[in-house]
Amino acid sequence: MALYLIRYGELGLKSQKVRSRFERTLRENIISRFIKASKECRVEYDRGRIFLWADDEPFTEKVLAHTFGIVSFSKAEETTSDQELIFQLAIDTARPFFKENMSFCIRARRNGQHPYTSMELARDTGSAVFLAYEHLNPKVNLTNPDFELFIEVRQNRSFVYTEKIQGPGGMPLGTQGRTLGIVEKQQDIAACWPIMKRGCRVIVATNNPELTEPLRDWDPSLKIIEPGDLQQLANFQKTEGIALGWDIATYDARQEELADLDLPVFFPLIGMADADIEKLLAKINSQ
Repeated sequence: MALYLIRYGELGLKSQKVRSRFERTLRENIISRFIKASKECRVEYDRGRIFLWADDEPFTEKVLAHTFGIVSFSKAEETTSDQELIFQLAIDTARPFFKENMSFCIRARRNGQHPYTSMELARDTGSAVFLAYEHLNPKVNLTNPDFELFIEVRQNRSFVYTEKIQGPGGMPLGTQGRTLGIVEKQQDIAACWPIMKRGCRVIVATNNPELTEPLRDWDPSLKIIEPGDLQQLANFQKTEGIALGWDIATYDARQEELADLDLPVFFPLIGMADADIEKLLAKINSQ
């Protein structure tokens, strides 16, 4: 099974109690996607990191790239914190990437007590890799290398990887309540997405469910309902706000429709240029 090292950021700034709840929700969100797809995975947690083992790599990478709360992830190889074993794993991992006259660097970080510092580990691993491929005339470049190799040592475990794949960031779905999203046109799903990114479950009211399909990649349990009176829908669905994809012109023309609402209304797109909305839609639709 392939191993993925998963990083999250904003969650770590919360209090211990809140952070534990958010971390648990993030793990559950990942696992639920595998269960829904009838695929196997194994998950472990270490402070600041989640480790995931899975067989289906394309499926796994799509899931991680579409799971809110994940800042980045890497497919990694694991060994112990013994330097000699790290050197050998680094050499083996670099082998498919090395070409003649290529520049490279080693980025290392560690967590725990070890007989070496992060800088010493990076230096010594770099020397081992350089000597292993000396016949290819490699060059060390710490600023703008052709190839980077990363090492992360956590207590008695080490992880070696070659890339960091960006996740959506934000907060795990289900940590921040429920919002009613009104989808009348494609642009409106771009208003739902930032609310989801902040951890809210969005319940979508629309006459055209096909418009909402891109959001299912971000929330496989997305709930869709028939549109109607905003206040009644919000009360019945027990939502704590409403998200609308209105621009300034639409707001000026239709703001009276909101006069009697007694809950917050969010306009995530109201300050965005058309080009920025198109970029956001492209991200939402990304596969």
